[in-house]
Amino acid sequence: MKKNVSLVFFILYATFVWGQSGTKGGIQFFQGSWKQLLEEARAKDKMIFIDVYTDWCGPCKYMDKSVFTEQLVAEKYNALFLNYKVDAEKGEGIDIAKKFGVNAYPTFLFLNSSGYLIHKVVGEREKGPFIAVAEAALKAGVDDNNLGNFEMKFNEGDRTSLFLKAYLNRLNEVNMDNSLVLDEYFKTIPNQLLKEDATLLYLAQQVAGARTAALMHLIHHYDEMSIDSKEKTSNLLFEKLVRNAGGTALKEKRLLEYAELVAFGRQLPGLSANQKSFLNRIDLIYSGLIRDYEGVKKAGYLMAAVPFSIPDDTIRQEDKKRYDKIMKPFLSGEIDTTKVPGFEEEKKYFPNLYSREITEQLYTAAEAFTKLPSSEKQALTDALGWAKRCEKLQPDVKVFVDLVNKLKGYLSR
Repeated sequence: MKKNVSLVFFILYATFVWGQSGTKGGIQFFQGSWKQLLEEARAKDKMIFIDVYTDWCGPCKYMDKSVFTEQLVAEKYNALFLNYKVDAEKGEGIDIAKKFGVNAYPTFLFLNSSGYLIHKVVGEREKGPFIAVAEAALKAGVDDNNLGNFEMKFNEGDRTSLFLKAYLNRLNEVNMDNSLVLDEYFKTIPNQLLKEDATLLYLAQQVAGARTAALMHLIHHYDEMSIDSKEKTSNLLFEKLVRNAGGTALKEKRLLEYAELVAFGRQLPGLSANQKSFLNRIDLIYSGLIRDYEGVKKAGYLMAAVPFSIPDDTIRQEDKKRYDKIMKPFLSGEIDTTKVPGFEEEKKYFPNLYSREITEQLYTAAEAFTKLPSSEKQALTDALGWAKRCEKLQPDVKVFVDLVNKLKGYLSR
């Protein structure tokens, strides 16, 4: 009987250990909830390593297959950390990614045993550099000025101006939401300095989200900034407030917030062609939501005009040019295709990259026009032409076939 009990225990233990490790002999990953992970870290007084990934991320798959399985890597990480994996788009991973400002994959987070972030690294690494990342995290862990200690001091009530500025700088370094800290700093600015160019410039450099009093002050006094300060911060403000915060507000249908952010973004100087294109794209979505049909047509025609005018031969030539450029290091042996997870699956998309870029724009514009009233015959006819171009460039793609049929149906009414 004892032998049977021992055998059962061994099987359960082996299953548990195997369940912790993503791959046999590799890094062992804790299996359990976020709450259980933090409890375990506190109990063992051990740092936490978190691999934030997504299912579609090729570099994430490479780390799983070729780096996490390396013996020296596994020995280092298993000895030093409680290791954890989260999918940024599923379950608790969504909130964890948001909390730590993760927007690229893989991202590697290192927390102290209390759950405070102390080190953050973005992008895949080979074995040696990935071991060096662990060493850097250890060094950060004993640094009095690590991000975790800043967060702890802030939570304990430190609101001195110098501390808050230092904390803001650290948050910006790791691309984390600084809204609470920025508003606390905003409260410390003397009244006589609130409208000075240096103050407005600093707020513009620090603002990272839409829900801060500091941002509203900046928007209300933006016209008082010097031309030089505006030019220094234009790109930064567009990316953070229009593309990121505005895009999120539109997605979540916080339309008043979206409208104010976009109105502010339009007055930023020196916008690039890409940024203007983004504004037009979100105009298309927004106009459709609020049933502004003139707005839909204006944005749709702008989006479709250039891609629809490009000759087929030019598109095919650009497809080949891009394909040859991508494949060159693989064909020359510079990069081993066997070390690129999912290469064969992704390779099928390489021959028509430019065609996909063109059809994506035409499809987006044409699909938006399906929301127009049936009386808009000319606009619907133009949209059908765009959809047919998509079908011609990429035959047998179901969404293009479906869109052509849908528009034909609208026009036959």
